[in-house]
Amino acid sequence: MFEKFIAAANQNNCKYLIDGTNFDDLKEYRPGKKALLELGIISPFAKFQITKKEIREYAKELGLPFYNKPSTPCLATRFPYGTTLTAENLKVVEEAETILKNTGFNECRVRIHGDIARIEIPTEQFQIFLDNKSAITKSLKSLGIRYITLDIEGLRRGSMDLP
Repeated sequence: MFEKFIAAANQNNCKYLIDGTNFDDLKEYRPGKKALLELGIISPFAKFQITKKEIREYAKELGLPFYNKPSTPCLATRFPYGTTLTAENLKVVEEAETILKNTGFNECRVRIHGDIARIEIPTEQFQIFLDNKSAITKSLKSLGIRYITLDIEGLRRGSMDLP
């Protein structure tokens, strides 16, 4: 993806290309960081040790309406490492998470393990999920998901990361 950005930057005589990696991101397993370094992408928030919380505070001070928007990690984080990503399987995840969001789960992840969808939502919302399980199950199965599970550990960052 960044190779395309680099090509566009070169066509427009842009000398630098930056990304939004922040200081907190450096504490997590991020296999793409190596690629960013190799491509010469600059990560100013990380370089100057600016955390996600600080970025949100700055955005609020600037009056930006999305300052408290929930994190939306790349859809590739919904698959185990080594999975071949296709437009089709990314679309399934996107549509599955839209179904959950339309049911009232603002923060959710649908992790795909072959033909199993492992749903992560905040633990305090489990009863809402169970109250709507028939409709959720029907909708998710219409996407071609064969098995649907609710992860009893709840929503958490990096649950697909290698230990």
